[in-house]
Amino acid sequence: MTEEEIKEAQAFYDSEFRGAPLLDVITFRCTKTLGDWLRNKGLVEKKDHSAVIRRLLTKSAEKEGFDKNGII
Repeated sequence: MTEEEIKEAQAFYDSEFRGAPLLDVITFRCTKTLGDWLRNKGLVEKKDHSAVIRRLLTKSAEKEGFDKNGII
């Protein structure tokens, strides 16, 4: 990860403490390779792999129009 990506990731993890509560659980299937990568990424970032998944999914969803600060 670049220095900018590390700062972006840390800003996301910090914002989770101030954002909406984590109340919904969604389970999904992925390849073993992707699962291993996500778990390893969590170890590298010293975060649970579920936090890494939330960060990457949120980043991608925002490109599709999702507003993490919006109200449904």
